[in-house]
Amino acid sequence: MRKIRQLIDTLARETVVVHLDGDESIKGVLLEVYEDSVVLKHAASLWSGGETKIDGDAVVPRGRILWLQRLTEPEVAQ
Repeated sequence: MRKIRQLIDTLARETVVVHLDGDESIKGVLLEVYEDSVVLKHAASLWSGGETKIDGDAVVPRGRILWLQRLTEPEVAQ
């Protein structure tokens, strides 16, 4: 569990998508990482038709997280 936390810690301050159990996903800036939860700032709930902004910070229980996806800058076609 410690290695997983260290890995998640390396993503702090980056924009991520947190994929949760129950087919839910939340996008935001990974602000804080705790033993039992993560906090996303500027969060939005993602769904097939787009996204819905979440007011305030989103606190996500670690037990609900299936996987995290780090978003990178889009590639520029040359």
